[in-house]
Order: sequence, then C-alpha cells, then structure tokens
Amino acid sequence: MKFRHFRCLSVMVAIFPILLLAGCSGTAGTLTRVPFMGITVKVVDEKDQPIVGAIVEASDGQQITTGADGLASLKLGAVGVKTVNVMAQDRVPSSFTVTMPMDRGKTMTARLGTPVEMSANINISTGGIGGMMMGQIYPMMFQSLFVAYGYNMELIPYIPGQWTEWHLKADGDDKPAVMRRAFLNLSANKEEWWQMKLKGEEEDEDHLFEVMFNKNRESLRRMRQKMGNEEPKEVPVTEGWYTRPMELTPESLKGAVKKTGVSIKVPAGIFNTDMLEFATMGAQGAVRLYRAKDVPGGLVKAEYVDEKGKTEWSSELSSYGSGAKTELGSY
Repeated sequence: MKFRHFRCLSVMVAIFPILLLAGCSGTAGTLTRVPFMGITVKVVDEKDQPIVGAIVEASDGQQITTGADGLASLKLGAVGVKTVNVMAQDRVPSSFTVTMPMDRGKTMTARLGTPVEMSANINISTGGIGGMMMGQIYPMMFQSLFVAYGYNMELIPYIPGQWTEWHLKADGDDKPAVMRRAFLNLSANKEEWWQMKLKGEEEDEDHLFEVMFNKNRESLRRMRQKMGNEEPKEVPVTEGWYTRPMELTPESLKGAVKKTGVSIKVPAGIFNTDMLEFATMGAQGAVRLYRAKDVPGGLVKAEYVDEKGKTEWSSELSSYGSGAKTELGSY
C-alpha cells in the first residue's frame, strides 16, 4: 500500500509530530486515518515573539514542546472539554480550556508573562520520542474506544472473549478509521486484560495493544504492543498515566432516553435502539448514544451533533463477536 500523504519524515513532523516514531513506514500512514481532533497552540512572549521549547500539556496526558515558530499541535481523541496548560522556563504559565469538536482546527494563543524570578527551573524534557509516543498515541486510543465526552461508553458489561470493531469518523474525513476493542481475560483477582487494534489497510500495518487494568479498571498496570510485523514489546507504564472514564448513574442513563424503538443502520447491520442524548458543557450541541441489546457493550453508535443537528464526530459499530484471545502472549 502507498501512502501518498507522507513522503518523508520532514513532512510528517510538520503535520503530525507523533509519526516520528514510525519514520516513513507503512504503519505511520495507519495513524493518519484516525479522526483525532486537533488544535494548534501558539505560544508567545509579552512582545508576541514565539517561545521555543515551551511545554504544552493537555488534560488527557499529552505533553509536547513548541518549535522555533512557537507552535505545537495537540491531537485529541474524543469529544469533550479539555484543559490545556502551557509552561516555559522562568515565565508565568497559562491555562485554557477547549471544547471538542467545536474548537477543532483552531489556533489558540497562549501569551506567557514577563520573566519572573523562580527558585527552580522547569524541566522541559518530554522524555524523548518514546515519551512523546506514550503521551499522545495511547491516551488518544483509549479515548476513542472507551470514552464519549469523558464518560464511559460501555452501557452493558462485556463478557471475556467478546469484541467489537468500530468505524470512527470526524466531519470532513474521506474514510473512517477502523479500531477494534476486545475484553480478553478476567483473572482470579479481578485484573482485566483488554486488546485495542488500530487496523491498517494491510494486515502488516495494524497497531496492536494489549493492556492490563486492575480491579474495576481503576488504573492501568501493564501494556504490550506490536507495530506491523515487529516483535511484541513491553511498554513502560507509570502510576497516574491512565485516567478512568466517569461512570454515569443508572438514573442519568434512564433520564437521557429521548426516543425508543429507533431503527438505525450501521456497518454491522440494522438495530432497534434507544437513543440517549446528553447536553454538552461549554457547547450548544449534544452527545447521542444508540443503545441496543445483544451486542457487547450495548452500544452501536455514538455521535456528537452541533446545535443544527449536524454530525461532527461519530463512532459506529462495524462488527462484533466472541472468542477473542491474546495475540501477544500477554497472560
């Protein structure tokens, strides 16, 4: 397969910095198909001159630094309100919030205050390219498969072995990204192994991840990955790196049912659903969840619609089944 969008590393850096890890390999092109919604942050000083090497950190765990032009691009994997913190050595930090997808594609200016005396320097190291990978790719994948506007999208618990595959698409995308989620194993002490797969157009372009959560998925404890035809590798996981999605109460789910008996067609087929609709803080649109029985997780579609009813982002069930097992020898 040929990826016409990226011919060399320099182009990748300008458009999608996280692709540095993959160089110009086929697996890099797979990532470009994920509908990550992004913003550009422009960091300047009191004279509106760009600040090089400023830290730009999002509430989903991403952390990148600005280049010579003072610009940094954040890619966010789910709709919702995000906090962005901007810091630079010996300067007053700046914070602001963005709402996705309403702010998708915008450039936000962070003007850091005049130099101040500080007792300690800010460590502006991002931990190298490997740190960039873990700080950006993984949280976005978790958000895309597990979260809608900060909330857990699992309306019915998965049973070990069950899997679902999804088409994720933002408004303006030519083709959807294809991502798979599977509940692999529940151990005797309630640890859960899950699998995530970002599918390429060829099998050797798949990105495969297997992760272990502790009881009730409060925290992430282990992760293994396989990129394309590479050998499986263990990924270092630190405390506090994963944030558990918020759980909606049964009463909230019941109150959000706007319509019942809604027939909806997704790539996996036609389903009779309940449509749940939630207001969004900081925006005029709404998040809609289409709930169906007899499918793992109980969800066949999630979407964000603007105040005019236009779909800005959607995740649709494309297939599902049972019998999923580890492909990386994780347990």
